[in-house]
Amino acid sequence: MLPPTARDLPQGGRLAALLLVVLAWVPGGAPACPALCTCYVSPPTVSCQANNFSSVPAGLPPGARRLFLQNNVIRALRAGTFGPSTVTLWLYSNNISSIQPGTFRHLPALEELDLGDNPHLRVLAPDTFHGLRRLQALHLYRCQLASLPSGIFRGLHSLQYLYLQENGLLYLQDDLFADLANLSHLFLHGNRVRALSEGVFRGLPSLDRLLLHANRLVAVHRRAFRGLSRLTILYLFNNSLAALPGDPLAALPALQFLRLNANPWACDCRARPLWAWFRRTRVSSSPVPCASPPHRRGTDLRHLRPQDFDACPEEDEDEEEEEEQEEKDEGGGGAVAVVGTPGRALGRPGTLPAAPPSAFYRDGLPPHDLRGSQPRPPPPSRDSRGPPEDEVPLAAAPRLAPALLPLLALLLPNL
Repeated sequence: MLPPTARDLPQGGRLAALLLVVLAWVPGGAPACPALCTCYVSPPTVSCQANNFSSVPAGLPPGARRLFLQNNVIRALRAGTFGPSTVTLWLYSNNISSIQPGTFRHLPALEELDLGDNPHLRVLAPDTFHGLRRLQALHLYRCQLASLPSGIFRGLHSLQYLYLQENGLLYLQDDLFADLANLSHLFLHGNRVRALSEGVFRGLPSLDRLLLHANRLVAVHRRAFRGLSRLTILYLFNNSLAALPGDPLAALPALQFLRLNANPWACDCRARPLWAWFRRTRVSSSPVPCASPPHRRGTDLRHLRPQDFDACPEEDEDEEEEEEQEEKDEGGGGAVAVVGTPGRALGRPGTLPAAPPSAFYRDGLPPHDLRGSQPRPPPPSRDSRGPPEDEVPLAAAPRLAPALLPLLALLLPNL
């Protein structure tokens, strides 16, 4: 006897047969979503946040572009865990204490890497981030980093945002940021840095904002800010500065906002270079209250009078001429060619797009401190950040190949 056709079956049987046919056509190679995670179709996204994972879950789809693994208890990162298609990788608020060499080496598309708020992350190997040529935002805030190895940022030519705040950094060596020609925002506040050397910020021609407040600064080299010709915001408040010898602020022609309060400023002869700089600039500044001598305590350094410096020796003219000659010798630097995301204006320093990464406002500063009078969106919730609500999880979407839709359209009227 011949087997019955679909038309010979009862209606319920015909529907079951149809479903079997459809399932037979579904490709078997579609990547599964890891247990306890949620996967999204477009863009390919895997969200495994806040699930108490002690390690990166196995079986991450190799084509995922966004991986959200924050708010877990992941302890270690190993090479070969993440796929080459990854563009955004959030690992903040975990227990990461070690990163195996080569973990990020084969992620050529990675643009944002968030390792912040990992209080057990105390040491980074010099080559941890090597090869991330398209990386634009690197978050290393609120870890326990006491130092950074020389060369750790080597080759990160596309980097625009570097978050190093609220660590335990004791010093910053010369040329630490020398390869970051397109860096525009550098957050170093809340560390323990005591001095800024001559070459600490060398190689940062595009830097726009430099936050150094809440450190332990007692000394700033007179050439520390040399080359930062595009810097518009500088925060040095809440340090231990009594003076700025040699007028280091003179190297900042684009400066617009300056905060120097909460420092023990000495308003004697040591204050004259800073006072003279204020007289010839129109920078918006916080108050600069004097801490000494006693009769000037509480007076704003900016409001001192020329006669307050009558007893001071004349400035060293030879030193000024030497600085002017050095400026001429250093002038005319060339453009830096970089590799970036197709369609973005990468190439010459300063030509990068101004759009901040998704976690830009996690540093907690008030709006006027970072973006002047421009409005900013509310900060995202640290526990709920994830894919937009209009994205459909794979778990809720039918796993049917597009080619099956015409087949269903033909068969359904006959049921």
